[in-house]
Amino acid sequence: MEIIHLVYFAEVAQTGSFTKAAENLYVSQSTISKLIKNLENELGISLFERTSKGVILTEAGQLLIKKARDALTIIDNIREEMADLAGIPSGVIKIGIPPMVSALFPRIIGGFNVQYPKIKIDLIEIGSRRVERGLIESSIDIGVIVLPSLNKAELEHVPLLNDPLRLVCHIDHRLAKEEIVDFKDLQQESFVLYGEGFTLRDHILEKCEEHGFIPHVVCETMQWDFMVEIVASHLAVAFVPSEICKKLDPTKVKCLPLATEIKPWHLALAWKANGYLSRMTRLWMKFTLDHFDVLKNNL
Repeated sequence: MEIIHLVYFAEVAQTGSFTKAAENLYVSQSTISKLIKNLENELGISLFERTSKGVILTEAGQLLIKKARDALTIIDNIREEMADLAGIPSGVIKIGIPPMVSALFPRIIGGFNVQYPKIKIDLIEIGSRRVERGLIESSIDIGVIVLPSLNKAELEHVPLLNDPLRLVCHIDHRLAKEEIVDFKDLQQESFVLYGEGFTLRDHILEKCEEHGFIPHVVCETMQWDFMVEIVASHLAVAFVPSEICKKLDPTKVKCLPLATEIKPWHLALAWKANGYLSRMTRLWMKFTLDHFDVLKNNL
């Protein structure tokens, strides 16, 4: 068994497709198929079950993928440690970030790229819960999560921002003239919500339950800008962090504070506990923390 076998095996397991894995690795599908077949022959057991929708791991495959990821992480760490010793800040950082949070990062990414042009950022936009899973599985190097974390024992984090949510409604909405909104006045409203896996979604639903109602949801989305378009079309109300509200068009929507606040948008920079942080990841961490210190001082 060689490292290349584990690389190809892990990519097929990740994508659920020999074709997609071949595209990602820039090799032919026949090359991957041959190496996986050789690996199965060497181990004397099938690793994948072929289905009409792709391939899925067998019981043996599920056992091997955990070992393979651990082994590949160790190899990647060795490479990064050697690069650190050589003093070369170059390579790729895989950063997990919820889509809404990405609105706060263009300036950070741009500034970081100017200072460290040889470091490539692979930005993975997924919900906070999936960022946590990626960190634990080592498929992500560092990420932004929304607190509270569901994996406190397996992750370390440092707070970035604690931002209250605002009600966002159409400029002609019945509540738009209010200075502050009581949550009980929203029972008959239609909501546009964040999708599954978003911590803010859980916080909003908890607040609805606290006030004795289940919201009427007209749409779920991963993108705050699409969410605001729904509100601007007078179809629903939404809840958006105040930092994002600063980016909205006041001629189309109104952002209002809540009398009883939903749990705030509490962002943190997180990484795997006891995991290795490469020099370039540590550089990104410092650069990000410095930026958010400035942001918090200006709030």
